[in-house]
Amino acid sequence: MTTRRKLLLALGALAALPALAQQEKRVRRIGYLSGQDVRNNAAYLAAFREGMAALGWADGRDYAIDARYANGDAQAMEGLATELVASQADLLLTVADGNVRVIAERTKTIPIVFALGQDPVANGVAASLRRPGGNATGLTSLARELGAKRLQLLKEAFPRVAHVVVLFEPDNAGSRSEGKEIEQAAARLKMRVTTIGLRRPADIEAAFKRGATLGAQGYMVAQGFFVGSRRQAIAERALRAKAPTVFFSSAYAEAGGLMSYGPSYTDSFRRAAAYVDKILKGAKPGDLPIEQPTRFELVLNLKTAKAMGIKFPQSILIRAERVIE
Repeated sequence: MTTRRKLLLALGALAALPALAQQEKRVRRIGYLSGQDVRNNAAYLAAFREGMAALGWADGRDYAIDARYANGDAQAMEGLATELVASQADLLLTVADGNVRVIAERTKTIPIVFALGQDPVANGVAASLRRPGGNATGLTSLARELGAKRLQLLKEAFPRVAHVVVLFEPDNAGSRSEGKEIEQAAARLKMRVTTIGLRRPADIEAAFKRGATLGAQGYMVAQGFFVGSRRQAIAERALRAKAPTVFFSSAYAEAGGLMSYGPSYTDSFRRAAAYVDKILKGAKPGDLPIEQPTRFELVLNLKTAKAMGIKFPQSILIRAERVIE
């Protein structure tokens, strides 16, 4: 090969580099699906973007989010999931198990990352926590395991509460398992628990009326799609019941609920960015272990407590991560 030909080949290779770099650095498209509305997801996506930025990904330059919201309509989820899969996104980001199932029914190839898995194994989202298999992975919310802790906190805050109604979703495996965990904890705490299922908006009023008839002294709400999309209505009805109620997410305390204990959802979304980073760089979701949350928060709403005519003991107040006044 002549020197001139070598020089031409070298120049050609150099000319191709910008095109190759542009192809390598194309904007990745991330589809986002939530059963709630834009407002309830704003903090989650902001935390996710923070996590991505910490890993060197710039929103708009390296990736773009195509978000779809069901606004509490379970039937709308199917159509939105179909749209996102058809858009051929590079990755699908979502909230919990129910969303994953809807998406997974439509694609076995597009990677899925969830930030708040309720019970991924029981809900059929993953084969195991250590090795999920399939195309979905992410973080759990430890809903089932923390159910007992929430009941204990309710008892510590209000020792006179002996009979608690647990509002759960009968069609959600994770919600059912959380209810069973609470029942087992109640036996250890010498408390009585009655579980009441919620499937539709009208069930909320009926459940609290039944609770009052049964003489319930407190309420608990198990995690699920329906209750997540009706947080305001449930928090307001609990206030009218004037019975201590503990929720699984700080979003309920912010909506007027009395108290909540659970993982920091924003922290989980921030950590979900690490999964997205690895997958977009070539990792297979089925090989990435599902992780547990590391940050938990007890949130108390003093304004609601005052409206209900009750007070938190000092022992609970000093343990609160945040107090709403």
